[in-house]
Amino acid sequence: MVSPRHSFPMTINLIRKSILILGLLAITQVAAAAKQPNILLIVADDQGYVDFGFRGLRDDIKTPVLDRIASEGTTLTNAYATSAICSPSRMGLTSGLHQARFGAFHYGGGRGMNEVEVTKTLPARLQQAGYRTAHIGKHHFVGNRGSKPSQHDFPLGLGYDRFFGSIGGRIHYLYHSESKRAEHSQRMAMETMWDNDRALKDWEGFTTDDWTNEAIDFIAEPSDKPFFVQMAYNAVHNFAWQLPPEELEKRGLPVLEDLKHPEGLSKAEATKIYNEWYDGVHRHTLPEGRGWYLAQLELMDAAIGRILDHLKRTSMEDNTIVIYTVDNGGCTSDWAENGPLEGSKYHLFEGGTRTMTLVRYPNHVSAGKTNNDLIFSHLDIAPTVLEWCGIPYENDAFDGVTQVDALSGKRTKSNSDRILHWDLGFQWSVRSGNWKLMVTEDEAKAANLAKKEALYVAQGVHLYNLVEDPGETKNVAAHYPEIVQQLRRLHDGWRTEVDSTN
Repeated sequence: MVSPRHSFPMTINLIRKSILILGLLAITQVAAAAKQPNILLIVADDQGYVDFGFRGLRDDIKTPVLDRIASEGTTLTNAYATSAICSPSRMGLTSGLHQARFGAFHYGGGRGMNEVEVTKTLPARLQQAGYRTAHIGKHHFVGNRGSKPSQHDFPLGLGYDRFFGSIGGRIHYLYHSESKRAEHSQRMAMETMWDNDRALKDWEGFTTDDWTNEAIDFIAEPSDKPFFVQMAYNAVHNFAWQLPPEELEKRGLPVLEDLKHPEGLSKAEATKIYNEWYDGVHRHTLPEGRGWYLAQLELMDAAIGRILDHLKRTSMEDNTIVIYTVDNGGCTSDWAENGPLEGSKYHLFEGGTRTMTLVRYPNHVSAGKTNNDLIFSHLDIAPTVLEWCGIPYENDAFDGVTQVDALSGKRTKSNSDRILHWDLGFQWSVRSGNWKLMVTEDEAKAANLAKKEALYVAQGVHLYNLVEDPGETKNVAAHYPEIVQQLRRLHDGWRTEVDSTN
């Protein structure tokens, strides 16, 4: 038993120890928070699978910054977008859930996200965990909703503290003011540029440079919070001839005027004029096209370099996750090159969905490594990033899986049996291990797409062994009917599941 004369000093000592312990806990928590990584998620637009200098597959490509990211991180050659077109794929990437769960299969469709679902996106979860979050650039995943600040799925409602860019996909490189929009064809009218919830009526600039400036300004804001920036360029999307005059002159590239025509035309007349013009400029064979495309790629590469240089100058480089990917496969109609892969953006050959992806995170991701084995999906980005940040999530939160161990270089169980699904409405595909089944169900729509975009779009049923035939040159569906049926059942089951959620 403690005597009364000793109890008071002991109480004081206990209080002191408690204060010390609490203080140490607080310091530990602050230190832990300080160690949370920053995140720079860069999403390019329509870039070709081989259009990276470090790949050495084309001698016309200069991407020193992307080459540097690859040399300091891991290159994933077996990475996939969730769609062959941008709007659905961006929805899948940001939510970590396949966009089919929201009824999004092609442009403009889907129910959008409800008031609960917007709180569970990757940016929303990071925001709730104390991150500063920003979306800079092309947003374009909300279908027919989320175009007004009052709507819950406007970018500021999806978990971003800062939004500067365009809601939709009709984003051009050089002009966005109301006066210049009025000069051009109805079909070439640009999306509004937004600064948070304010529409910029008289914005003028070059998107690649100006969006990069906005991203650097956001990163540079004084704060003790880590940041998440989703940097979504519109390079190297179509209309690549929209380059600053000095760049055209420096590179010896010709000027191509955007379409203009008199006002007062009916919608049908305007559409006819636009389609005829578009047919002439949206062609892989246009001699000047590759030059414009490469100029946009080089300028984007240099802009990314400015962000990385800022991180280095401010001693944030080593504690920043950098992920570089593309929203869908390269668009060969707009001069991208997919090299050994068959197909292009818009349809489900590998060239439409496979996206060269780079991941750099010093001391966590193997440096200078090319991983040809890991089957990686954009759906994996959310759970992987959250695990690196130490942010918990529910077991069924995402359709993707964490790839932290695989990216660290640790021995992990092979994911060669992984199953991935794609569905455009008129055409769907499923990959299970080495096998891929692709089925076109609406042949009229496929034929129309092929004509409009000057592409070969497959009809019927196609089966490929992607390990033996990565270029999808040999359709073996007739030789393996049992595998065709097995993969059909997998897709039917998946479609039933996702349809029940939209």
